[in-house]
Amino acid sequence: MVDEGIHVLLFFVAKFRRFYLLQFSFRCKISMRDLIMPKIMLLLSFLRRSPKCIELALQIAAERKSELIVLFVLDMEVPRTVTRKLTEEGWLGGKPSEQFLQALCREYHEQAQTKIQEVEEAAAAKGIPVRSFSRQGHLVEEALSLLAQEKIDLIIVTRRKRSRLSRFFFGSAVANLMRRAPCPVRVIDEE
Repeated sequence: MVDEGIHVLLFFVAKFRRFYLLQFSFRCKISMRDLIMPKIMLLLSFLRRSPKCIELALQIAAERKSELIVLFVLDMEVPRTVTRKLTEEGWLGGKPSEQFLQALCREYHEQAQTKIQEVEEAAAAKGIPVRSFSRQGHLVEEALSLLAQEKIDLIIVTRRKRSRLSRFFFGSAVANLMRRAPCPVRVIDEE
């Protein structure tokens, strides 16, 4: 009789908790998913898309029963820098055409979409809820913007292999993100 009473009590407590969360989420305009399911951001870019990092993000999301938020940041400085370097080295004529830059940017977008699709398919195969975003801009600023919107619990990002001297002179986007993010940042060093 006592066991049955405890089960009934636990049932009502669980129902009341869910009702309270629904009321709270309705008043605050927060979805139930935001209240219950943690979120992990996988931060990718043209230079940061290590398979090891992607696999770790999928593994952690599965273990924690988290939603995976994939953000691919398109830094449009990359195609401009490639065009400039090719011109300086004589691979392109004195003044590269706007068509070449546009073609390079299209290729950049297509590679981003392909990588996002690969991650989405891998997440679906493991039963991990996933949402993906592709944004143009600076890696850190775009990550922080989405972080604020989505209330992310953990960021996973690849750190490119560079010398300490290079990091000293030019800074590190990952170090900047770690300083500014209000949540933990898990860094996977590129091999």
